[in-house]
Amino acid sequence: MLRRSGRLSLAAVVLMLSGQPGLAAGCSNRAATPQLVGPMIMAGFFGTKPSDPGFQQLLADLEEGLIGGVVILGRNVGTADDLTGMIERIRSCKCAAPPFIAIDDEGGTVERLGTNVGMAETPSAAEVARGSITAARSTYAALAGKLARLHININLAPVVDLNTNPSNPIIGQRQRSYGSDSDTVVRYAAAFVQAHRNRGILTVLKHFPGHGSSTADSHAGIADVTKTWSSSELKPYRRLMRRGLAGAIMVGHLAHAVRWGGVATQSGGHAIDRLLRRDLGYDGVVMTDDLAMKAILDAKPPAAAAVDAVKAGADIIMFTKFSDEDQTSDVGREINGALTEAVCSGEIEAGALQRSVARIRHWTSGWKPPGGRTPAQRHVSVAPLGTSAGGYGSRRSPG
Repeated sequence: MLRRSGRLSLAAVVLMLSGQPGLAAGCSNRAATPQLVGPMIMAGFFGTKPSDPGFQQLLADLEEGLIGGVVILGRNVGTADDLTGMIERIRSCKCAAPPFIAIDDEGGTVERLGTNVGMAETPSAAEVARGSITAARSTYAALAGKLARLHININLAPVVDLNTNPSNPIIGQRQRSYGSDSDTVVRYAAAFVQAHRNRGILTVLKHFPGHGSSTADSHAGIADVTKTWSSSELKPYRRLMRRGLAGAIMVGHLAHAVRWGGVATQSGGHAIDRLLRRDLGYDGVVMTDDLAMKAILDAKPPAAAAVDAVKAGADIIMFTKFSDEDQTSDVGREINGALTEAVCSGEIEAGALQRSVARIRHWTSGWKPPGGRTPAQRHVSVAPLGTSAGGYGSRRSPG
């Protein structure tokens, strides 16, 4: 189970996991490997009610330990009662550990839970940054309180991209950045993170290595930032890391031919292993932006994309769908199968899997479920963790 107080050291978690059957030896225990892989997968689903087949399928994957958590998208938000009902079913699942239930509720154009479910709206990052830091703390305390009352335990935010290109179709034009200078971004992002921590909600900085200078939307295709990106876009990450406010970082589908090579979330790109891990010295959780985006699926099949993301250094794979036309495939089960096969074949190193699970557990060791309620537990060889996220609109992927 997740610890309710204190924080396990990363070294202790690695040592604990090294004795788990099948983990240190790759696939020596083939039957256990899917549960070892499970914590690394965040899955989406189609449906708005607890009775919908897509939700039932996702719930089964959680209880089998094939995924660690659920991604709640705009397409999943129907009535307030139905949303509450789905969350309660997840919280009471017969899972090995309390699953993550996450959403990307930044405010502004990325607002999942506002007047559509009878709740207050949250202003955009740009609007918040035009006010005082005191007002920002109040705004984000209200946002965190709203999520806590629903028992959502991860918010895939804040955006810490510098607004260096105001014409950027996915950051600047959507008012999702706090500003063009790192001081402003760090100050308001810190207020966001701290307000959520006060309510026991985990947060994720995004979109590493920096999406603010791009001229393209990674939902629609690869965002090549070779001609626009600058090292100043790393400053918010570096400073928030030093302040202990970077428990997890989301990596975008960004390419830079010189600085990190191929796409940051795919093997061949070195944004994670070199730029983030080696150069910045980060050893926290790294998750991908949604691999369902056209930037990825236009280039390769889902299974290959998931395996490549792990090989690139990601700890958590976010996959919300295979396509808008395919609303019946069991995304979590299929992605788990692809990663399991890659572990068993040696394509994914057992040591990399072990380190990823250790980071996930270290990140969550101090998490306290809102209200103190824990779900029914079942025994498995390794207790999966989970996470989830929300998308832009009814058809948008997270990010």
